[in-house]
Amino acid sequence: MNAVERNLLSQEAGLQMKALDRINRWKMAALFVSAVGVALVYAGFAGLQKNFFIGIPGILLIFAGFVSAAVFNLGLKNGRRNVEKMLNILDGER
Repeated sequence: MNAVERNLLSQEAGLQMKALDRINRWKMAALFVSAVGVALVYAGFAGLQKNFFIGIPGILLIFAGFVSAAVFNLGLKNGRRNVEKMLNILDGER
């Protein structure tokens, strides 16, 4: 591997690490949406007056946030593995 290829691979690894940070922020946002859903479910079903118009969207938010966070987590896991492979290639070539 020549110096140009090493430089390009190093830049790509850096860009992917930035993307992984961004995906991690999206995962945290999805978990926040899920927490808002829990609050809505509690507000809708735990009071003296049951308000299903608040509780049902809360359940949907919990589900959507959880599924989104799971997908983002899978992307993070695969992306970290990919960056690790790139860094191993760079370390092995020295």
